[in-house]
Amino acid sequence: MGHQTDAFIGKLPVNLEKVKFYGLGVAFEDEFAIVFLDEDHLLHWEKKLNKSYLADEGDLSFGGELIRFFANEIGFIDYLVVKLDYSFVGVLYHDGKMIDEGQINPMLKKLGVQLKEKDSEFHQLNLNPYRLSEAFYWGVENIYVPQGSKVILGRRGD
Repeated sequence: MGHQTDAFIGKLPVNLEKVKFYGLGVAFEDEFAIVFLDEDHLLHWEKKLNKSYLADEGDLSFGGELIRFFANEIGFIDYLVVKLDYSFVGVLYHDGKMIDEGQINPMLKKLGVQLKEKDSEFHQLNLNPYRLSEAFYWGVENIYVPQGSKVILGRRGD
């Protein structure tokens, strides 16, 4: 059985104070921030802020009002909410409004991911090693992070 990873991705810079305030787990790859979505973490903030995290449309699990709020708070205008299980889909947003959806690589390309040394946009952002997104909220010490990558571990709530 594989793990499902849900995340939203946008271009740097991000507001690190807001990332830390909301306890978001984030990986920084190739000029982009990958913000991991953990259901326990989202449930905590859904209750606290009275904003739903469930997706409004498309094939996503998450992507609702709370995700749009987080994206705005940390400074994303354009961002992609991704589901990386067996479907590998993404929904592209501009200023909180859905503008496109589809397979992960074309959506990452529309977001601005450019191929450099990898064979796909998915691999350009090293998304495969991050397939255990919930681990970035568990405080696991031995999480695999690609060499040269930077990660801020999230926290599940206070």
